[in-house]
Amino acid sequence: MQTKEIISHSWEKALRQELSTILKDKYKQIEKLRQTGELVLPVEEENSGIYNALSSVDFENVKVLIIGQDPYPNIEDAHGLAFSKKTGKCPASLKNIFAKIKEETGIENTNANLTHWAQQGVLLLNRALTFTKTETLAKRVKFWAPVVDGIIEKLLNRNTPLVVILWGNQANEIEQFKKTKDNILVLRSSHPSNMGNAKNTPIMDGKIPAFTQAKLFSKCNEFLKQNGLKEIDWSTQLK
Repeated sequence: MQTKEIISHSWEKALRQELSTILKDKYKQIEKLRQTGELVLPVEEENSGIYNALSSVDFENVKVLIIGQDPYPNIEDAHGLAFSKKTGKCPASLKNIFAKIKEETGIENTNANLTHWAQQGVLLLNRALTFTKTETLAKRVKFWAPVVDGIIEKLLNRNTPLVVILWGNQANEIEQFKKTKDNILVLRSSHPSNMGNAKNTPIMDGKIPAFTQAKLFSKCNEFLKQNGLKEIDWSTQLK
């Protein structure tokens, strides 16, 4: 399968030959692994796939970048958008995200599929684009690092405004976000997870607020509005 069939032309153009070649090679490696009988998630089907995040929003239309960890570990849920579930019950972290959205905007969500956000310019990018039971998270993140780091670099080097939302220690430790241009707003907090009471606990020696204390979604929209961009409708219902 060629890259042009799984990501838009705008991403191919933005990533250019070197990174596009890496992207193709990674996909071929995953396909070979699948041929051995290994289940690699997300599966390739309508509105689902390894590069679904890139297929869901064109490069030039990205207004918000949210960094996630890796896909959900089952076919029913994983579809290539960070934090988003294709079907099924809403997980705890997403419930907490929805509670924060309601607190800040009044919008009440129950649909765990975040495709509507992507359609408005939110790139929901996992650090590991695949999940396999036979590999550790660290190994999967390392495998995808050339692709993910390259995508981040291209976005940060644009001349258009961008909001970056980082949740948790791992996302906040990404070196590329430690120094950015004036047209980029980086919003940081602890992870929305209930594990270890993460959502209520500041991180990085108290320098980064707890998820429940941060004003992420309202600040994001304020920045977009100030820069002449349409605000994000944080509803998850497809319009």
